[in-house]
Amino acid sequence: MDDTAPNKYDEDVMRIINQLKTEIIERKWAEKKSRDALDYAESIIDSVKHPLVVLDETKKVISANLAFYDLFNLTPGVVLGQNFLTMADGFFDFDEMKQLFEKKQSSEPQVVDIYRNFNLIGRKYLKAAIQGLQYNVKHLRFSFLTIEDITEQKISEMKLRKALEDKSILIREVHHRVKNNLQILSSLLSLQITTLNDESPMQVLEEAQTRIMAIAAVHESLSDNGQLGKIPIGEPIRRLIEGLDALYDDNVQVILTIDPIHLTINQATLLCLVLNEIVSNSHKHSFIDHKGDDKRIFIEIKEEKNNVILSISDNGSGFGIGKDRLNSEGSDHSLGFILIKNLVEKQLRGQWNVKQFGGLIHEIRFHIDEDQTIPPVPVEELNS
Repeated sequence: MDDTAPNKYDEDVMRIINQLKTEIIERKWAEKKSRDALDYAESIIDSVKHPLVVLDETKKVISANLAFYDLFNLTPGVVLGQNFLTMADGFFDFDEMKQLFEKKQSSEPQVVDIYRNFNLIGRKYLKAAIQGLQYNVKHLRFSFLTIEDITEQKISEMKLRKALEDKSILIREVHHRVKNNLQILSSLLSLQITTLNDESPMQVLEEAQTRIMAIAAVHESLSDNGQLGKIPIGEPIRRLIEGLDALYDDNVQVILTIDPIHLTINQATLLCLVLNEIVSNSHKHSFIDHKGDDKRIFIEIKEEKNNVILSISDNGSGFGIGKDRLNSEGSDHSLGFILIKNLVEKQLRGQWNVKQFGGLIHEIRFHIDEDQTIPPVPVEELNS
């Protein structure tokens, strides 16, 4: 019997053991590299800003990043290994996502916009894109699904679009009102010219100036306020009164009491024109024979059941525009009287009453318009 046989057997055993050790070491090294590669891939996926999901050929979820879990308030336990459309009780089982999955996948991303009210996170604007990728080893195919939350961007766009639309409408409305008001001014000047035989040119120009101030006060407030449709009436009235005080400079104190009322541009302009005629007339006529320095004009504007109630009074001598209305329908044919009567009754469709208690008391009432669809009456028709 050959004595070398056991040695050869031992050598064979040792060689096999060494080979097994080498294979085990190489396999462990390969597994470590695979784990490292997987960890690296996971870190890349998690580093993506927008939600990202990796899907296999059957649309089961292989991996998802933290942004995905955070956005949709889901956990790995209900996501990993599940079919994307049916997981989490069909969280993503809706038409837009189905349409995205039905598209032929390629290296070019397929995109779809989503606007939906989700159960856990509320209403969202999303942009979803899916892109296929073939892995050369074993010809594996994967899909990458990205979902971008564009809710804030969409809301900002809608707000900006709404603001631009409002500004555009406002500009058109202002142009329309300016055109109408210039027409009013032209008509007022035409009517004023007919009184040149009775009034001095200086007085004519002064009255025209106050009427321009009344209209300008509304447009200045509109510019400052920046709101569409209606403006708070208090500011243009204060500006008008300040302008009249500076113009007449007669030490008459005007006391204003104004409720927070919003009127259309049309009604605000008409109201300022009416106020201008009455207050200007009080400055010029009510205090001619007044004794002492205590000269006051009281203006009160309040809202009652969607009506504006305007009261203008003074502590003067009781002379002024509208005095003849105390006894009859009125024999006053001055331009101011004609303007007030027709601005109130025809354009504002209100009532104008005059009382006397020491000085004159004007009471005007009209309904607040909901919009500006009522066209202004041409001033040429005011004296009809």
